[in-house]
Amino acid sequence: MAISITPISEGTPIARSVRELLDDAQRAEPVDTEMARAMAHQARVLARTLNDVVGESEALLCMATIAYEARTADEAFHVALDAREHARHHGVGSVEVRATNLVALIQFDAGNLTEALEAASQAIDLHRINGLVSSEGPLLNTAAMIHAELGDVDRALVTYEAALLANKSFVRPDHDLATMANLAELRAARGEHLLAVSLGESALELARVHQPARVARVLVNLARSYGALGAAHQADSCLTEAERFAQRDAEPAHRHWVLSSVALVRVELAHGAGRADEAIDQAVHALSLVGDGSLDETAAQAHGWLSRLYREQGRFETALTHAEAQYNCERLLALAAAERRIRTLQLANELEAARRQAEIVRFRTAEYSATAARHAHDPIIEPGADIESYQLEAFQRLAVIAEFRDTDTGEHTIRVGDLAAELAAELGETEQFVTRLRLAGRLHDIGKVAVPDSILLKPGPLTVDEFEVMKTHTTVGAEILSGSSSPLLQLAAEVALTHHERWDGSGYPNGLPGEAIPLSGRIVTVADVFDALTSERVYKRAWSLAEATRYVIAGSGAQFEPRIVSAFIDIVMRRHPTLAAELNATAE
Repeated sequence: MAISITPISEGTPIARSVRELLDDAQRAEPVDTEMARAMAHQARVLARTLNDVVGESEALLCMATIAYEARTADEAFHVALDAREHARHHGVGSVEVRATNLVALIQFDAGNLTEALEAASQAIDLHRINGLVSSEGPLLNTAAMIHAELGDVDRALVTYEAALLANKSFVRPDHDLATMANLAELRAARGEHLLAVSLGESALELARVHQPARVARVLVNLARSYGALGAAHQADSCLTEAERFAQRDAEPAHRHWVLSSVALVRVELAHGAGRADEAIDQAVHALSLVGDGSLDETAAQAHGWLSRLYREQGRFETALTHAEAQYNCERLLALAAAERRIRTLQLANELEAARRQAEIVRFRTAEYSATAARHAHDPIIEPGADIESYQLEAFQRLAVIAEFRDTDTGEHTIRVGDLAAELAAELGETEQFVTRLRLAGRLHDIGKVAVPDSILLKPGPLTVDEFEVMKTHTTVGAEILSGSSSPLLQLAAEVALTHHERWDGSGYPNGLPGEAIPLSGRIVTVADVFDALTSERVYKRAWSLAEATRYVIAGSGAQFEPRIVSAFIDIVMRRHPTLAAELNATAE
């Protein structure tokens, strides 16, 4: 199915420099995904620096879209939810609509059709409620895709037609292309091949001019309909042109899909024309394009064709072998699809639970604030029991909940805060900054409440997708702590967001280098890493003091700021006078 993801509209009121970065990211995405990611991250950092909430919402949506196009579904889903929540919180209706539609697409791809339809319907309702001056077509296109997959073909057709009608007031050929291509596929599935050819030719004309990357896919589907109508010459011409486009395609996964699909259509055409040997050769060719990738629908279809073709020739033993291979492929595909569905639903539920927990904390903080205001002059209330202290207590409790899941103790948060304060004092910072950092440092991992136990407590190494989820504890933590007027909690949000950035710029979530990282984050990362190394976790033993110290020293200039490492060495040597001899002895 073809999709259409709306880019930034020209009327979006965000800073020009942020817009330029996002436009560059969108242009880079089809060619260089990593470059596109970097530009979108830079746009988000700049927007946050400028306190440009519209720009930050747009940047989050751009990051999610890039991840979706790169087929990193978990990352795309998580960031899309973040974009939706950020836009909802700050009243950026256009982004909330598009992020909700992207959530629907990701749920659709995962096979969670009920959740996908719910999100798609929400996107359409939000678009109408906000009275947005943009086409509703892409949203209706998404809903129609889901109806078609659910088997409600009549509703899907009506919704596709409504999408085309909605696009008429806007000059957006890409939207028309997506809807026409989907309509052509649906008409072909119903055996209405004349209509499918008409729609396919219209989609092909749009693709040639406006989106060449989609030409090959449209040609493959058009060839199927021409073949079904007995127009073998037109079908073969479409397939040959699709192969030429595929060979020029820079994206390997799309090139693979096109070439294998071409081979399978050629199997259909040869079989229909009674050329059994040619059909077998094309099926074998399709299978060869899969290689070792057993989790591929092409493999299942190719084995299915070979089983049928060999059975028709009376070669039953060979046919049985391919039938068994087809069954195994389909079984593995079904298991993988089930895993994707479960993982997506689990991630959505866990993120929602984390946000609800954060709302509970905010509600309790508001209660404490109201109580403090009512009793501001009450002599029973202690002098230090102001609104900020109530807020801090509420957030510290949530931080301890997060830490207990990881270490069975809340002492890590306290030790990190204490060491961070000691480092700040060693660096000559003000007493006020030292005091605030001691408390803010305790909240650095508060965002771990949103990380699933299956990842947080995993004894072995994390997969790439799991690590992407783990990294979100920084942005979730900052989101939980944001919105307060308290300088202490503003500092805590800064620490939560930046304590995994690295001096050399290779950290996360924003890849900030050097002094672009706030001082609070630069300090807390040293304290956090050192204490984590010397603590026992489910996935590691506790390192010795000498081992951990040597690690921090080795990270000077790469992971850590050299000036802070020097302060750390002075502190550790004062605490443990015999450590220098131990380090020297180990080095020898």
